[in-house]
Amino acid sequence: MDLLKQFSFSFILLTIFIPCSFSQSENIWVTFEEAPSLTYSSDGKIECQNTSLQALIDQHHITGIEQALSNSRKPNLQKVYEVTCDCDVLELMLDINSKNLGLSNPEIGPNYRLLYDPNDYFATFSSDYALDLIKAKGAWDYSHGDSNVIIGICDANYHLANIDLIGKWLSFSSPNNNPNYEHGTAVALTAAGNTDNGVGKSAIGFNCRLNLRSISYNNVLDLSYAGSRAINVSWYSSCFYSAYVQEVVDEVYQNGGIIVAAAGNGTTCAGPSNLVFPASCDHVISVTSIGPSDNHEQIISDTASTHQHNTAVDICAPGYDIATGSSWTFGPVITSGTSFAAPYVTGTIGLMLAIRPCLTFEDVENLLKESATNIDLLNPNYAGLLGAGRLDAHRTLKFTYMGICNLQEPSVFSHGDPHSFANLENEPSSDLSADIKISYNPINGNPIMSWMEKREFELIVSNIHGQVIHKEHVDENVQFSEIELASKGMYFVQFISNGQQMFSDKILKVY
Repeated sequence: MDLLKQFSFSFILLTIFIPCSFSQSENIWVTFEEAPSLTYSSDGKIECQNTSLQALIDQHHITGIEQALSNSRKPNLQKVYEVTCDCDVLELMLDINSKNLGLSNPEIGPNYRLLYDPNDYFATFSSDYALDLIKAKGAWDYSHGDSNVIIGICDANYHLANIDLIGKWLSFSSPNNNPNYEHGTAVALTAAGNTDNGVGKSAIGFNCRLNLRSISYNNVLDLSYAGSRAINVSWYSSCFYSAYVQEVVDEVYQNGGIIVAAAGNGTTCAGPSNLVFPASCDHVISVTSIGPSDNHEQIISDTASTHQHNTAVDICAPGYDIATGSSWTFGPVITSGTSFAAPYVTGTIGLMLAIRPCLTFEDVENLLKESATNIDLLNPNYAGLLGAGRLDAHRTLKFTYMGICNLQEPSVFSHGDPHSFANLENEPSSDLSADIKISYNPINGNPIMSWMEKREFELIVSNIHGQVIHKEHVDENVQFSEIELASKGMYFVQFISNGQQMFSDKILKVY
């Protein structure tokens, strides 16, 4: 979508609805050209040596000034601060714009809100249609995920003692004082809770593991730099475009991350056709809800019962009356919300990355959409507003497994190139798989690959962002290769002969 147009439109709406929309807001984001030097008095008031800034603090009863995006690696985002106050934030923004204080670009700060219906929690469990609807068992024929694929969950809080979370999470943001344990736990379990363990319920992400963080854009950045390629955001922060938020999303995208966000629950942002952020940002996969019959109306023929449908929606997944994990019990409960539709997509992406770590955001988005089931005929009132249709995890994983990354570009994989996946109708050859052995140099930690069969091919290694970092032509008389890698981590290796993939696997630089 054209976010500049959206920004203009949002600004008009902002000026019209400010009195009712932002009377409860207590924070703004603003750029400080120089980091403020602040102290706090014994009664908790902010004190600043800059007299002009102190006057602003006193006039607007500013109670907090904190760096908003300390995890960013972009200098301009490191200058963004969250300013909280007991004041009219519109007057504060106007005052900042009218004075030369070394402050610029004030925006209404994020107001993080979860996208679920709390009245649905702890209802009686009846049936679990969701995994069947997205054809999870077929997807698992191609991939059970991988413990090296870490899905990021940015949410309220988590009940870490839940039996389906034990052993699944690598890191957890602490302290986290959010009292809502149910939402984050349910989202995490839907994406990649313990599966095939005889208790609870299965998760689409199967063997993928989790990094868990509390809600904030700063933590979305933290998840990205902690190694989570797929990041689930089952909340919204505003109903209008934010340049700061788009910059955060772009930084995650440039770091190889794939953000999946809940599109909204129908009443979100005053109506089901309205845009919700961050789901409507560029470089975000926006997910709305469907029910067991691919119905977008939760109550058939009741147009007031839908979740969000708009031009920013990319795909649909089960989000009405679905069985999901509970924080305080081990059995499933029934709940609704795009909060729970989104992690079905995020978990599917985890399966995709387990077999093709080279996938870019565009690759993932294209595969999800090309493999989705179009449901416009079943939902004629919302045709064109439900993205590509319903998630089909089986077809998505089949297409992912059968495709190969574009190897024509010598330095970086193609972004969004329709030819990034070739030979979708022909499974790649694996006749060398049983013959190849991987060991590690004990001195430098580099992987050493060896094989018995004499054959000429190209050996190509890419990092997790899809960048080709090693490429060599292997003569038929060569039967081993030590791959020199600059830093430890996971990489993806391929053997290509006559345009066909003979072998692919993950390799590690161990130290």
